[in-house]
Amino acid sequence: MTNSQVRAVIYTRISSDPTGNAGGVTRQEEACRKLAADLGWRVVGVKVDDDLTAIGKGSRRAQRPGYTAVLDMLTAREADAVIVWHTDRLYRQARDLEPLIEIVDRTHAVIRPVQQGELDLATASGRMVARILASVSTHEVEHAIERMKDKKAANRRSGVHSGGPRPFGFKPVRKTPRGEPPEIPQLDPREAKLIADAAEALLAHAADPQTGLSLAGVCRQWNARKVTTPRGNPWTISALKKVMTSARLPALIEFEGEIVGPAQWDAILDRTTWQALRTVLRDPARSVNLSPGHGARVPKYLGSGIYGCHCGGSINPGGSRVGTHPRYRCTEHAHLSRRADLVDDLVERVIVARLREPDARDLFTPSASTPVAGLSVEALTARHAALTARLEALAETFADDDESDPVEYRAASRKIKERITAVEQEIADAQTQAAAAREPGPLDDVDLPELTRRHVASPDDALKWWRASYSLDRRRRILKALAVVTLVPGKQGRPPGWKPGTPYFDPESVEVDWTPRTA
Repeated sequence: MTNSQVRAVIYTRISSDPTGNAGGVTRQEEACRKLAADLGWRVVGVKVDDDLTAIGKGSRRAQRPGYTAVLDMLTAREADAVIVWHTDRLYRQARDLEPLIEIVDRTHAVIRPVQQGELDLATASGRMVARILASVSTHEVEHAIERMKDKKAANRRSGVHSGGPRPFGFKPVRKTPRGEPPEIPQLDPREAKLIADAAEALLAHAADPQTGLSLAGVCRQWNARKVTTPRGNPWTISALKKVMTSARLPALIEFEGEIVGPAQWDAILDRTTWQALRTVLRDPARSVNLSPGHGARVPKYLGSGIYGCHCGGSINPGGSRVGTHPRYRCTEHAHLSRRADLVDDLVERVIVARLREPDARDLFTPSASTPVAGLSVEALTARHAALTARLEALAETFADDDESDPVEYRAASRKIKERITAVEQEIADAQTQAAAAREPGPLDDVDLPELTRRHVASPDDALKWWRASYSLDRRRRILKALAVVTLVPGKQGRPPGWKPGTPYFDPESVEVDWTPRTA
């Protein structure tokens, strides 16, 4: 084959092109065309991957349509050679090199970089060189990533902006030239006031749900006023919560979950307000499956957080599409999903049937027992105060004694602190027991004779009356005391006689096990 008969495809790539003007790939193409002219090769195509990296994430390859098109042309024998600026434009990782080697081995295609001699993938020595170059390229990328991570970590620890998207409440930060210190973020007055007002409204709502605003309320207000996130999207509860709990607001630096020091920018919230806000918003009692009630937050579904999955995971509502019935699903592995209304209907029918038994009320009547051994809360509190005073006195004694031994002080204080911790646990246990003794039983004021009468006449009527007469919270308390509900895999296929379009539910996919006292 003469040089004029060689059909060459040019491949250009640049990892980052923030301007979008394709200047880098254009310069590469010009150099590749010059080489083709010098070699006397005929260019039959140009494939471009502009602003695309060649480094994949994890086990996934980087998506490069241009590179894939080059491989397709070689496979179809539409080109005899590839001209590229440098081998690292073709591949950065060994796993991207191997498909190219396989194609060259079958088609005898030529790889010709501008910055190097011909890359001979047809021989063992040439393939060895190519693989070495791929390893070196991968090392360079990984080393650069490590340097960037270390730099960003150092910036975060020192309290300067570490890059990334513009945080809400702050103005954009310009990219500084290499070697210059990062620019300190400046507050955006409008957004900072929105954050301060939202913090005040959220704390007011936490103190009294009849006042202030919830996270959902703030989102609705901001979206109605056309306030968007820094990326131009409407506000969601999760996005707003992330902003309102960020350590940026009180001008603090948070690194790997810990506050490491003050930042260099101005604060939007004082630290006391921010800490109170963070405590409220990170309260475990808050949940996407909870809805606001009259001054309290209550579950929306009978089995939320009570039902369990056969795998050991917890069951909560989720996974249903808009316009469909709510569903329960395993929140650990998302491998099990059931219609919530059908599961709740079965469980409550079983519970109602159990409550019509003559011994139902006895199940919730505390048995006479001797008082719990131990001191009263008042006595334990006095002991806690005495131990705390001893610890303070010990510190003062060692502080005034120039010849005191720090090791001896630490040993003595450790013993007192251990006793204080033990007393604090006793106080917590005593308070829990006292609260349990004062708490009314779940069946107090429940009309069991009426429930029994209705169930004998019609189980459906009994279930309807049960739900209308008693709150979801009361019914959840009874459920938790009576039984353990587990969702298990159902039978494969549909039962005989099932008609398409009708709801299907396998009762055997719900296991109701009575607690030891109720069995």
